[in-house]
Amino acid sequence: MESNLNQGKFTKDEVIGVVFSKLNPEREWTFADIGSGSGRVAEFFSKYVRKVYAVEKDDALIDKLREKFMGTNVEVVAGDGYNFLSNNSPDCVFFGGTSGIERMLEVCKAKRIAVNCARMDVAIETAKKMKELGMFREIVIVNISKSYDLAGGIAFKALNPVFVVVGYADRR
Repeated sequence: MESNLNQGKFTKDEVIGVVFSKLNPEREWTFADIGSGSGRVAEFFSKYVRKVYAVEKDDALIDKLREKFMGTNVEVVAGDGYNFLSNNSPDCVFFGGTSGIERMLEVCKAKRIAVNCARMDVAIETAKKMKELGMFREIVIVNISKSYDLAGGIAFKALNPVFVVVGYADRR
């Protein structure tokens, strides 16, 4: 049985792979996972960067994330992304959720940014904001289908697409 950290909405492994390829962090960089949720993205990136900040505002997840990341290079930060980014300048940022994204982008000084959006309209608004800030690079639509058994054979079930909005900036 999966832990509560892995139930519900979380970033799929295949999407994490695409996000990683677009962010392409350097070993000495710091990485922030804004809206860390289950911590899957933070955990993946922790193997490739010097320091990870798992920023989460849901009180129900904070202690679980702290327990999960005890003794690692992942620091769990209780709070919202806007406050974190107003006071910190990680090299690379992933936004797992889009609530307040425009405000957060305004204060984000990261070299590379990826924003996961479940809805096309939110992806377009995020891209517009990134263009306004001079950081937009592209939107990638990630369509994943997973196999399952069907009548002795293999069929595929499509998952909802994810729009990954990518930005590069060095506005420090």
